[in-house]
Amino acid sequence: MKENNELERIDIEVDRHIQVDDDNPQQINAYLELWCNVKKKFHTELGENSLLDMYAFYNPFEDTLKLECIIDNGETKGEDFEYEPTEDEAKLIKEMITEKIRDDYGQTPQEFCLSVTEDMGMGGIT
Repeated sequence: MKENNELERIDIEVDRHIQVDDDNPQQINAYLELWCNVKKKFHTELGENSLLDMYAFYNPFEDTLKLECIIDNGETKGEDFEYEPTEDEAKLIKEMITEKIRDDYGQTPQEFCLSVTEDMGMGGIT
């Protein structure tokens, strides 16, 4: 993390299981693995067996990003909260999602959304 506690590329990894949202076909949902001091970054206490899960909801058509965090104690999902990224963090996360889609699917985020939508019929996947 930077001195101001902003996340950097080394602190985040975009999971390869990226999906288009079932309810919003213009939104990409991605799990973000955090490799930083979560207590310092989010000012939250985690138990010994607890993790902080972060999910990104990225709309490449509107260029919006929402981040949701869930504290997972291993048995049940606990507290959840939205995290408002800084401008630099939002830019970085959108870039990293774009890179992952380009590397894994050879598409832009918009093309990824459209290709998944085209593969689905009105009642689901055809």
